[in-house]
Amino acid sequence: MFHGQAVASFKIKMDSYYQLSNYSFELTGTLVDIAKISQDKLIKGRMPENDYEIVIDKKIINNMRNNSFSSFASMGIKDEDELLNKVLNINDMKDFVIVGFTDNNTESIYANKNMFINILNNMTQSEFGMGMYFNKEDDSDTAVKDYNLYLDNINITKGRLPENDYEVIVDENNQYEMKLNKPIKTEINGKQLTVVGYYTSQTNRQDYLVNNNTVKYHVISKNNGFMIYPIDKVNVINELQNEYNLNIIDRYEKDKNTYINNKKDEIKSAVIFAGVILAISLIEIYLMIRSSFLSRIKEIGVLRAIGVKKRDVYRMFIGEIISITTIASMPGIVLMSYILSQISKIPYVDRMFIINFNTIGISILIVYLFNIIVGLLPLFKVLRKTPAKILARHDVE
Repeated sequence: MFHGQAVASFKIKMDSYYQLSNYSFELTGTLVDIAKISQDKLIKGRMPENDYEIVIDKKIINNMRNNSFSSFASMGIKDEDELLNKVLNINDMKDFVIVGFTDNNTESIYANKNMFINILNNMTQSEFGMGMYFNKEDDSDTAVKDYNLYLDNINITKGRLPENDYEVIVDENNQYEMKLNKPIKTEINGKQLTVVGYYTSQTNRQDYLVNNNTVKYHVISKNNGFMIYPIDKVNVINELQNEYNLNIIDRYEKDKNTYINNKKDEIKSAVIFAGVILAISLIEIYLMIRSSFLSRIKEIGVLRAIGVKKRDVYRMFIGEIISITTIASMPGIVLMSYILSQISKIPYVDRMFIINFNTIGISILIVYLFNIIVGLLPLFKVLRKTPAKILARHDVE
């Protein structure tokens, strides 16, 4: 069974006023299985009682009313109440009726999933809205339609109904060039249709009438993209790939991977930027401590000569580094923590920042740790020398 969603366009006539009696516009939305909602989800109306009753979401009406380029905005429609029980049309199908409205903030048209294939198959190119998945019409003027839609309109004159896949009945005027039980040139999903009967119709139809399953193959194979919503995703993907040789993309996995890759790029950019800022800060700390160290190198030599241990010299400079960090870095950390904590309270921005005591504490520890390590670098090489060598020269190699 087909479980899916795709953009569909219905024609709706605005015949409440004489001036608009010959005018119709398109109501476009995403087809969703009616089983996805229940009566308690409706804000107006009722649930459908047959295949030709549908429920639409309020967002569709709001978007059309707020679109300044849409003629719908000038028709005086104030709310969805005026469209309740309105008739919608799809080519060669019975009229649909709007019987209810939801408010799920999605552009959804809720219908019986068994009707999806015929709704999509009976739409013409002019009816497609923005984002439609279909890209071409049939190569011929003859359309492929579900024979079940026209049982009241046709009469079988020879043969039988096309109950099996890839079987077709054609107008009896074609019986001389399209022989009974013989394949014709028209292909669906790479397979030729076989004529199993001839019909006449009250409206002089010239369509190729097939069963619903063949229509499904026709809809899928003639389009460059189509969304399905299967119960068993793995088996459906394997069937469509292996049996029908279709290029299937798992939309969830694709969107997830795209999201992860985008986040990786964002994090990479942020890390590079932070790394540059950190490197500049560390270089400044290094130069400050080195300058202080060069001005006090004789003092260090004397301290080492009178027996002061290396660790005591390190402690002296660690204290200096901590003082510099406290005076130069801490005010910036505190100020930015306050700013980010206020920004994180703004809706939609709160997901971008996580500010808490743990974050602040870890940041402070990292700043002190890096500053101490980089600040002590000038001492490492010099303190490996003897006090005499330290006193003998005033530069640092």
